Amino acid sequence: MVWPPVGDPAAPLERTTLAWRRTGLALLIGALTIGRLTLDALGPAVVVPTALAAALAGWVIIAALRTRRLARAHPGEPSFSVLTDGRLPAVVAALVGALALGEVLAAVAHLL
Repeated sequence: MVWPPVGDPAAPLERTTLAWRRTGLALLIGALTIGRLTLDALGPAVVVPTALAAALAGWVIIAALRTRRLARAHPGEPSFSVLTDGRLPAVVAALVGALALGEVLAAVAHLL
């Protein structure tokens, strides 16, 4: 079966941008939630990593918004992708790993 051509060539980029924006928002909420939950176990030392994680999550959101703007600024050129240089996926992976490590440290501190 042959599928008909896509009506809007910008639709895949729009869906990708929205997915990255949702990812950034989820990371932001996750960072703030883990920071709040670990504050009792780890004390005020958790404020700086929480602020850093929230800033990186904000950068993910801003990068997704920038991607959308760049794609519309040059309609005749190849579309800009967040995956071309790999920085955004690397930051997301590092941030998820750091949040997981923070949660493990909080669990260990709570057991002791």
